Amino acid sequence: MVPDSGLVLLDLKSGAQVAALSVGSDPVAVTLSSDGSTAYVADSSPGDVYAVKLSARRVVWRAHVGGAPFGLLFGGDRLYVSLFTGGSVDELALDTGRVLASHMVGAGPAVMTADVAGRPLVALHSGGVASLDGQASGAARGYGIVAFGADVWTCDYAEAKIVRVDGGKEFPAPKGLSPFWLAQGADQTMLIASEGADEDRDAGGVFRLDLGSGQFKTLASPRDPDQVIESAQGVFVAAHGDRDVLHIAGGQTSTWAHGASAVALAADQQLNLLVVAINAHE
Repeated sequence: MVPDSGLVLLDLKSGAQVAALSVGSDPVAVTLSSDGSTAYVADSSPGDVYAVKLSARRVVWRAHVGGAPFGLLFGGDRLYVSLFTGGSVDELALDTGRVLASHMVGAGPAVMTADVAGRPLVALHSGGVASLDGQASGAARGYGIVAFGADVWTCDYAEAKIVRVDGGKEFPAPKGLSPFWLAQGADQTMLIASEGADEDRDAGGVFRLDLGSGQFKTLASPRDPDQVIESAQGVFVAAHGDRDVLHIAGGQTSTWAHGASAVALAADQQLNLLVVAINAHE
């Protein structure tokens, strides 16, 4: 049974469903603790963040932060959460969810990454990338962000391009699709999930970009791909519009979690789980 909202746990190698948990009502992001034991879930419209102990299959705390939580970043002894309508990034205690600090960063903070020194950076939908001290750089207006060493890349959703934050390089997105999610891929490649003009009806695209040559390779064309990640088992795509998860490995594509409106993913190598956030209302 797949819930309308919550988490589905899949076997990372076979795709078989291991468990399903009802968590929140509008989950949009999931990330894992460094030991893989705990999943953290951003529940947007209620303004909550959940911590879920995966081995026990239970929620251990819920923190109300408001502001439409969007992005999550695990950083050592705390969890960073971007508040899309709050214009801030909060730092939460891992054991209780207590807010330790809050940083105003600008309008529309979305996905986060860590710079080469491990400091959080957040993509601003209003334009650019901000650090927690409020310093912003770049002008691209989007949601996704990813760091490759000292190089930080983001995307301009409306202009359909991938942009290096220092302004030194940019690539037009294939097929004019709107890039939504960026992730590190194997061998210094970038993975990109892009949406069609009508994200629910039109085909989107999942691409691998070779940062050296600037060449794109199309991996899949699902409707409304919300997130793409790569692990030792291959590439995984949250194909929200098609209500499933794509697994791409060895030149073959298989469909997992049939009927699941997947929006976000995290791979737990230690527990051999693919953690999938489900949101049928998004």
